[in-house]
Amino acid sequence: MPFPFPLASLHCASFFFDDSVLRGSFKGVINRRRFIQQAGVACAAGSLLKAEDSVPAEPEWPIVLFEKPVQNLSYEEIADEVAKMGAQGLEATIRSKGHILPENAARELPAMVKTLEAAGLTTIIAASSIIRADDKTSDYLKTLRDNGITQYRTNYYRYSKNGNPMAEVKRFHEQAKALADLNAELGMQALYQIHSGGRFAGSLLWDAALIFENINPDHFAVAYDLRHSKTDCGLSWEVSAQVIRDHIRSIYVKDARWGGDRSDKLKSCPLDTGFVSQEMFDFVREGRDSMPLSLHMEWGDHSLYPKESAREAWPLIRKDMEVLKKWRG
Repeated sequence: MPFPFPLASLHCASFFFDDSVLRGSFKGVINRRRFIQQAGVACAAGSLLKAEDSVPAEPEWPIVLFEKPVQNLSYEEIADEVAKMGAQGLEATIRSKGHILPENAARELPAMVKTLEAAGLTTIIAASSIIRADDKTSDYLKTLRDNGITQYRTNYYRYSKNGNPMAEVKRFHEQAKALADLNAELGMQALYQIHSGGRFAGSLLWDAALIFENINPDHFAVAYDLRHSKTDCGLSWEVSAQVIRDHIRSIYVKDARWGGDRSDKLKSCPLDTGFVSQEMFDFVREGRDSMPLSLHMEWGDHSLYPKESAREAWPLIRKDMEVLKKWRG
């Protein structure tokens, strides 16, 4: 893929960045659009660009929509709706049973990226099925990278039914280290979503801290899921959040409440109506550098809407989006 900016921009930007920027391997993982913006700033400083040629800066803490509920719709419609909501990008399902299947990614990703960028959406996270480093993973990641996508969400490490969790955590750590090394080589950053449930490693966050100990978060980091963390850590969620704090490079936002006759049934609900509050959101991001906020709408009639009724999800997504934008400030 040709560079999306004049080569002259590279020369003036070199005063501000080393070659790790182009590989996308430094803290924060700058995407292509943000590199263009910063290159424009560098050129302006050298009087090489006119003021009117500069590109408007992206908002801090970009919001992306996890597209799963509406992935049966076209990217043209998704991009248009998400842009109208004032979000900055998409967490796109490029995985088994996703909007784009991994085997079709090389063919379909260029059109997807072009469609999103045409709507002004510049932050893209790939929701993947990746969890280990191998040749197949390497090929998949190169396809993402060659299309300007440098952040991806992984699959999960899972505890075996009768295994020794501490021994398994050590094994997960070795697998995570190998994947982080591959990401460093390719200029990629993986995100491991904290997910509730006894089989999901990392759900208590203490085990996540052990899995990611001494792993550079520029290469493999944690996506802190507010709902899942509160579900499994309960009244101890603040301490647990602190344990994993240095590894967090994205915040996943959704809400739920406990219900049922014995208050032991978990039910998804609109954002800011359950146990996920703005106070929790503020606590997790306090003092942090900007990172993507991924909105996951799960309180509709379906987790993945059939194509014929997928547009029914848009009003629900807009409702949660307005809350998140208010929280972001």
